[in-house]
Amino acid sequence: MSSDERLGSHERELYSRQIRLPGVGEAGQLRLKSAKVLVLGAGGLGSPAALYLAAAGVGLLGIADPDQVELSNLHRQVLHGFDTLGLPKTISAAEALSEINPGLQIALHPEGLTVENAAELVARYELVVDGTDNFATRFLAADACVLAGKPLIHGSVIRSEGQVGVFLPKQGCYRCVYPVMPAAASVPTCAEAGVWGATCGVVGSWMASEVIAVLLGRRTQSRLHLIDVEAGTARVVHLAADSACPACGREPTILALDKSFYQPTTCQLTPTAMSEHPLEVSIEEAARLLASAQPPLLIDVREPSEHATCCIACAKLIPMALVPERLAEIPQGVPVLIHCHHGGRSLRVTQFLRAKGYAQVSNVQGGIDAWSLKVDPKVRRY
Repeated sequence: MSSDERLGSHERELYSRQIRLPGVGEAGQLRLKSAKVLVLGAGGLGSPAALYLAAAGVGLLGIADPDQVELSNLHRQVLHGFDTLGLPKTISAAEALSEINPGLQIALHPEGLTVENAAELVARYELVVDGTDNFATRFLAADACVLAGKPLIHGSVIRSEGQVGVFLPKQGCYRCVYPVMPAAASVPTCAEAGVWGATCGVVGSWMASEVIAVLLGRRTQSRLHLIDVEAGTARVVHLAADSACPACGREPTILALDKSFYQPTTCQLTPTAMSEHPLEVSIEEAARLLASAQPPLLIDVREPSEHATCCIACAKLIPMALVPERLAEIPQGVPVLIHCHHGGRSLRVTQFLRAKGYAQVSNVQGGIDAWSLKVDPKVRRY
């Protein structure tokens, strides 16, 4: 961006409400105009993220998605409509984004992100937005960003919960949180577990706001936002680089993008161990296990205020946001059950622990609310 570049009168009017914000001004708007951002996935998260980045005046958006628009997409993928059913999502996205901002430059990558093109594709942009829905592409995007020294904004959703990760170069990466790629079948997809369309809107919009914050120099530390739309809560976990991280640690083992790293079934945990300990158990099964001669460790990941309202007597309280820093209190090699209010937060923690190598951890479906309804009615509901 040249020092004498200025916004035109049309741009000043278009972005006037944004320009007057503290820390933006014309200089900040010009910074956004010069930005090149790659959006991976034009689906539930990529749709709202791309729409708000286009509306904010980001100069160039790359859209990478190999899929076509399907009817089941439309309740949450707001870039698309009935008139674009069957079209490649990249083309449908380009049409919608051009309506929002005709001055936007759009680069289409209908091949999506692959091991073969990831390094070259990421190198073209200064920041990557990951709204993909499978582990192989998420880990590929994360590793490509580490190798290229590019910031990554990651998002994921399931049911009414989501997370937004801000991963800055040398400040902690995706693999610092999730070092091992889980088996594809170990975590339910949105197609299996369901998802609220509005949850995608909240998380995708949050991703866009983090992109803008990074571009404007407002982020100096990696962090993870944990969002529960149904509960109306959001928490932030500040991250630091893990010296043992396989991607960005002191002695990294991921030095190039190798196809074998991103096979859909990749998992360092033995299939036997995982199959013996399902991802989720019913509230009745949890009660049976807890009443056995050798009960599992039960961890309550709700907030202290919720725990004060009601609790299961044998549960250990470790609030969700504190789990990463209190891993030493959770032994490996023993069965562990995780519960929360309704089962959403605890599923996130279960996924996190499995990625950290806890093979015997399972989520309690329905949480303490189901416990009150089906096991112990003396436990207060809220």
